[in-house]
Amino acid sequence: MMKKGVVRWSKRLARFLVSRVLRCGPIPKHVAFIMDGNRRWAERRRMMRQEGHAYGFLQLKECLKWCLDLGIKVVTVYAFSLENFKRSAVEVETIMKLAEEKLNELAEERGFLDRHGIKVQHVKAAACRAMKVSEHHEQAVLNICIAYTSREEMLRAVANMAEAVEDGTLKPDDVTDELFSESLYTRPVSQVDLLVRTSGETRLSDFLLWQSACACVQFQPVLWPDFSLWHLASAILQYQRSFSDLQATRRRSELNGREQEEDRSVSVRKAEYLKRLEDRRKSFILRHAPPMTAGEQHGSKEHE
Repeated sequence: MMKKGVVRWSKRLARFLVSRVLRCGPIPKHVAFIMDGNRRWAERRRMMRQEGHAYGFLQLKECLKWCLDLGIKVVTVYAFSLENFKRSAVEVETIMKLAEEKLNELAEERGFLDRHGIKVQHVKAAACRAMKVSEHHEQAVLNICIAYTSREEMLRAVANMAEAVEDGTLKPDDVTDELFSESLYTRPVSQVDLLVRTSGETRLSDFLLWQSACACVQFQPVLWPDFSLWHLASAILQYQRSFSDLQATRRRSELNGREQEEDRSVSVRKAEYLKRLEDRRKSFILRHAPPMTAGEQHGSKEHE
């Protein structure tokens, strides 16, 4: 018992010290993770594949604690790609059940969400439940990408803008790079500062392609369940070393995409369009989330 207490204390001390050191430099606001390697991690230990995915979800929770300690405001994780549906039916069903279970656990663990002010953004009912019980939080955002590809996300953004132009909500000249970014699932925080992929694979796998255009990208050879605070620290140190170049690239990109100052009518049309997108998101959550428990309703009222 005493040994476990010492281990917990040592971990907290390590988190505190690493956080203090890294905070001496610039900290990324938005970090994205491609959580790769769960299956290989399980196979190397002669475990069932689903056990690897379960350990991967546990590791995500640890990683979120480290990110909160560092002051990272937005974390986006690639939990399951549309391409992953090509795997065996058994594995897909297992992962979906595991995702549902862990999202429900996250919704039930109100202490963790409330203590750190985490809002979950995006299976179906479980995801919507987690989103609903955390919608009043503003300190940090967790985006969970399930059944996702960047190409599908961009096509949806284009379709939404085209619909708005067709029905007169927007005019063709209202469509800009900036509005496109605000039409993506990661709105209102679109740009990724640091993207980390584990397992040693060196590809983005159709993940946040638009948002990562000016990001520091790190490919780490460690499998996701073994991803540690030291691996995260290494990635952030690389981000800090590249910070000046990244900022210069971002400024050039913003300068090239900058339009003339908008008149008020354009701003009003864009605001109406973005409100439509937000209303659709909220409507989707209300349709698919199960009724809130008494405890969840009480927690939400406390934050009103």
